[in-house]
Amino acid sequence: MLELKQTQKLSPVLTQQLQQAIRLLQLSKLELVEAIEQEVKENPILEVGEEETSREEAQRSEREQEETREEKQEMEELLERFSPSEEFIPREDKDAPDYENMVRKTYNLRDHLRWQVGLSEFDPRERLVAEWIIENIDDNGYLICSLEEISKDSGFPVEELEPVLKKVQKLEPTGVGARDLKECILLQYDAAGEKDPVLESIIIDHFDLFQHNNLKGILKATGHSPERVKEAFEKIKSFDPKPGRNFSDELISYIVPDIYVVKTEDGFDIALNNDDIPELRMSRYYLELVTNKKVGGDTKKYIKNKMKQAEWFIKSIQQRQRTLYLVAQSIVNFQREFFENGLRSLRPLILKDVAQDVGVHESTVSRITTSKYMSTPHGVYELKFFFPTSINKGEGDPLSTNVVMDFIMEFIKKEDKRKPMTDDEIAHILKSRHDINIARRTVAKYREILNIRSSRERTVME
Repeated sequence: MLELKQTQKLSPVLTQQLQQAIRLLQLSKLELVEAIEQEVKENPILEVGEEETSREEAQRSEREQEETREEKQEMEELLERFSPSEEFIPREDKDAPDYENMVRKTYNLRDHLRWQVGLSEFDPRERLVAEWIIENIDDNGYLICSLEEISKDSGFPVEELEPVLKKVQKLEPTGVGARDLKECILLQYDAAGEKDPVLESIIIDHFDLFQHNNLKGILKATGHSPERVKEAFEKIKSFDPKPGRNFSDELISYIVPDIYVVKTEDGFDIALNNDDIPELRMSRYYLELVTNKKVGGDTKKYIKNKMKQAEWFIKSIQQRQRTLYLVAQSIVNFQREFFENGLRSLRPLILKDVAQDVGVHESTVSRITTSKYMSTPHGVYELKFFFPTSINKGEGDPLSTNVVMDFIMEFIKKEDKRKPMTDDEIAHILKSRHDINIARRTVAKYREILNIRSSRERTVME
């Protein structure tokens, strides 16, 4: 019974602290600094400084905390489940890259959907199917190709595409993946969890009348009161007709990398950018106070509790940095050809591969690669950039979608400006030169992602 009580007492604390540790994984560098500053404000045991606690002070602190050893061990074991414990190499002093080269486009809708697929219950084959669906979702959030067209391009049967589309339609933003406005509104209505028979009848049976704002026609067709129909109209109009429009890839921002990868004679040197991340230590004053026999029991209990929180917070930050380093190291190993030769050598990679290599859960890799950037010999990239999906070639290893888009960009840069290449012509060149077999619609989709206009719009008149 005693052990049962201890478990019940410890569980809420562990849950709260584990949640904190997991949250730290996915924070950007700026958010991490803010979280540290906030924790220092709330916990008097924590101080910012480079000086470490002496060995004697640490031993005294350890003796005073002997009674919490079992709890600490259990918490550490739980923490080990989602991040590794190997040592990582801290960042050495190096010349930072030119900030003018640290330009990226903001996170777009398709990136957001891929990220969610990585965290959701999609099996490996469903993820491949989902990628084909996501590639055909436009910036407003609509599926621009029919499932029959996607089936023809991808080779997946419609019967397999349909259930995966339904799973994609459950992702955020609500309404994404709809094939038309009617389906978009129904998806948002279903997600709201409300039941309104009048609204349902208007959307399902009289949507054309609604689109033409034909209130009289709906009153006549349904027999509902004007008040109920007007109320339903207002609810329908509250739904977002373009759920993807809040995700833009047009804005430019400057970023500072979290990781530096530098080529040396011995290979690639990986270093974390720990600049601006405060060094934390325990307050000497409170460590001495907790060993003072004159201090009352309630005060000691409070200090010990804050010491345990401080230890966990410091450990969580160390685990975050350790996990970030090991994931970066794994990415460099998997994508070594990219670091040697550039974008054309980027290979398809999935979160699961890195997770197994590092020895953590797939969700941990997804979290630690969120809002983190790597400086490479070929530019600064978000860590998620190194997990491109694949396109099968006629022969040989599959290519990443990034490589195919790079080919398309190169073709268009070299084209005759008076007679730009059509999407069909680009698809033909990809097939003939690189044995890459993709449809015209896929070329058009990649061209739109690259913000390249159609051939007609690119024509330069003499």
